[in-house]
Amino acid sequence: MAGEALVPTKRWLAATSAGSAMRDAVAGLVLSILLVPQAMAYAQLAGLPPQMGLFAALTPPLLYLFFGTSPFVSVGPVALVSLVIGEAVGNTGLAPEVGAAIIAIEAGVLLLLLGGFGLGRLVNFISEPVLLGFTAAAAFLIAASQLPTLLGIDAARAGDLPTALSGLWAGLSELRPTTALIGGAALIALLFANRYAAAILWKMGVKPPFRLALAKSLPLLVIVIAGWIALSLRGANVPTVQSIEGGLPSPFTSFVTLSDWIGLLPSALAVAVIIFVTATAVAKALAGEDRSKLDTSREAVALGAANVSAALTGGYAVGASLSRSALVRDSGGRTPLASAIASLAIVAVLFFLAPLLSYLPRTALAALVISAVFGLIDLREMRAVWRHDRMEGVIILAAFLATLAFGVRLGLAVGALLGLAYFLWFSSVPRVTRVGTDDGGTSFRSIERDDVELTTLPALVVRIDRSIYFANAAYIEEELFNRLSRHEGVTSLVLDMSAVNDIDASGVAMLRRSVQRLKSQGIALHFAEVHEPIAASLTSLDSQVCRFHRTVGQAVEEGCGVYLQTEIAPT
Repeated sequence: MAGEALVPTKRWLAATSAGSAMRDAVAGLVLSILLVPQAMAYAQLAGLPPQMGLFAALTPPLLYLFFGTSPFVSVGPVALVSLVIGEAVGNTGLAPEVGAAIIAIEAGVLLLLLGGFGLGRLVNFISEPVLLGFTAAAAFLIAASQLPTLLGIDAARAGDLPTALSGLWAGLSELRPTTALIGGAALIALLFANRYAAAILWKMGVKPPFRLALAKSLPLLVIVIAGWIALSLRGANVPTVQSIEGGLPSPFTSFVTLSDWIGLLPSALAVAVIIFVTATAVAKALAGEDRSKLDTSREAVALGAANVSAALTGGYAVGASLSRSALVRDSGGRTPLASAIASLAIVAVLFFLAPLLSYLPRTALAALVISAVFGLIDLREMRAVWRHDRMEGVIILAAFLATLAFGVRLGLAVGALLGLAYFLWFSSVPRVTRVGTDDGGTSFRSIERDDVELTTLPALVVRIDRSIYFANAAYIEEELFNRLSRHEGVTSLVLDMSAVNDIDASGVAMLRRSVQRLKSQGIALHFAEVHEPIAASLTSLDSQVCRFHRTVGQAVEEGCGVYLQTEIAPT
């Protein structure tokens, strides 16, 4: 029901017990160890001050607690959204902080409208192949955007791969060897930790949840060590993050013109789509086999409220992180209270550790971003899609190349349009196949695909393997009469309608034309296994020509011969 998702729920609070609260507290503290450096690194990716990343991690988990439906989802700064924000605000004359806040508010409002009107299922219109190609390309763009920072090069932000690589090439003469060495060492250490830390700790006998806590604290440890090395090499002038003001953020009070809001609306729409699609994918991935409790409309409302609140409290657009959400689950978290506790840890950092954060080298944060984006590339799933359908594999490649060439916003649009175009083409050319039987009419199978002979003549049995609508009605009509033209002496056409789940006005009109053509040729039309709603739509067909039967066997055995001889025998 429209508007139902806008009502807060006490579901998670009601499910909380002393035991689950303790597990959530442990999971929240483990999560905060990873969240602090990631929030700062993703803000840097977006071209924003690092404290905006920390601010963006404060209120969104609280909003998700009251509106969300997944027990594990961690809402906060994410790499993909940060990349889009950086690309969008870099093309405006606004201050980056203001532009990012406006995009977050607009994206949040769009998500609230989407969920409020119960339109959460619209997420299904972006296909899995499109997402695979898009996110893989985004990983390359994110890495390319962070390479200059990793190497100590000052380069303009770029939204596509050719521009990013040309800017990197042009700035190689300004490379800072010490900065590049620290960043490269940090990247290698982070990749090693991500791949082997948990296994090494397991072999050392470290028990859960301490094993997971130690493994996930290594990125923070790497960045702190990189900061200590950079501080000890004062003469190397390694760039560090901007100084962070302690305490809570100030509310958003900037006022800009209406044209600025309108100009940023396309970027906000892209951000809203990316947030919703990726967050839904994360929630479904962590739900396992039981997805019955996930409500996509409520998820949209939760994400919308989280983004508006993030913007109003000094942050920028947020999404759901797969790595952090999986960490909550693996750490023993049972409700979104774990993410809320992590946000409280962020408050403690802002009050007590803010001055120390300014010593962290930017190159180490860039290494953290690069090491994190490898999870966006799912080669195993891409291979599975390619084996299933080569055309969908081509869509993966097209979305990948379009995103690299044109940037995230246009790449996603191109991929989505290609996915929809493929769906429309695929549904416009349904399989219309002749079927026969080799067991006396108990079952009927395609003679084109199976080793079955056509033994029903002079009754020709044809199965339509898709719903009939305006885009495929003419094709189905043409294929039906093509099948009839292959056989002489056909006296009845049996349509197996078991796979037809819907039919629109164009489909009914096509069948009406077909009935008249068949009548003129002295051929009866028998429908078999018609779903009741479809049968109701076909009541306007000529009853002198058409008959309906429960099964294909009954249509062949009971209706065809008698009906032809008594009703429409040719003159």
